[in-house]
Amino acid sequence: MRHLIIFLIFLSFLLFIPDQVLALTISPLIIDAAIDPGQSGVYEVKLYNETNDDIFISAAVEKFRPQGENGQARILSPDITDTSVNWIKLPANSLVLKPAEIISVPVIINIPKTAEAGGYYLAVMWESSAGPKNQQSHQALIASRVGTLVLLEVPGETKKGLEIIDFNLKENKKFYNSWPIGFLLRLRNYGNVHLRPQGSVIIKDFTGQTIEALPFNSQGGAILPQTVRSFELFWGDDNNSRLGPLAVLINQLADFKIGRFSAKTIIDYGNQDDLVSEPVYFWIFPWPSIISLVVIAVVMIFLSRWVKKK
Repeated sequence: MRHLIIFLIFLSFLLFIPDQVLALTISPLIIDAAIDPGQSGVYEVKLYNETNDDIFISAAVEKFRPQGENGQARILSPDITDTSVNWIKLPANSLVLKPAEIISVPVIINIPKTAEAGGYYLAVMWESSAGPKNQQSHQALIASRVGTLVLLEVPGETKKGLEIIDFNLKENKKFYNSWPIGFLLRLRNYGNVHLRPQGSVIIKDFTGQTIEALPFNSQGGAILPQTVRSFELFWGDDNNSRLGPLAVLINQLADFKIGRFSAKTIIDYGNQDDLVSEPVYFWIFPWPSIISLVVIAVVMIFLSRWVKKK
């Protein structure tokens, strides 16, 4: 049976042990490489022992695929017929790190001349323990298993294709009276190489004037071939829980907006033409602020007349 592990791209997946927890930090978490057939590339990975004890490191190359639509990865043991895991070579499959020691390990990627163009998605998994595997007792000595994801592109006749599956309001409603307003964008990569699309969500008022451009995927998240990835974007900050009523009112009045608005996304993914979504429409009617303004105006008028009578 396939051994399957949920692995977060930006987080280590730690295993619990009863006596002690060993901490291994790696950098980088992602290697993004493009290597032609018949060529090689060398990439340095730093390993850092955060503990006050020796830790023993063993390494293995596995595959990964996306888990869900939010940028997580699923680590898979490779099939026996999958030869791409053999393209990655390490100087040693095991090593020892002294307390607080940092070492650089070269990860060598050799692409065969016969390799087909496209994307290959591998993971170098680093397993740390309190002793060599052949000396481990019956106790659980494995402390952590972390990975460096390898996003490898073999250039050639590759296919780049991206489509917008859905762009809509996150809460699926048309009327708002407070911030923030969320948007949900779902993209599908139907090509054979990973893509890192970027762009903006353009917001316009009822006159057609652009009033905001929200950057999209500024951190450069990748969408792997034949997968879907979701992105959430928010317009406006929701600080109401940390502010008093007067401060909330002042903030809303300083950036007062009312009426019908539209939003659409424009995406660049390295192709000649940008992707442009259909616009979505929504209304902003900040009735709490309006009521507060009316109350303040009435109070001011009353006080003014009262002072004049005096």
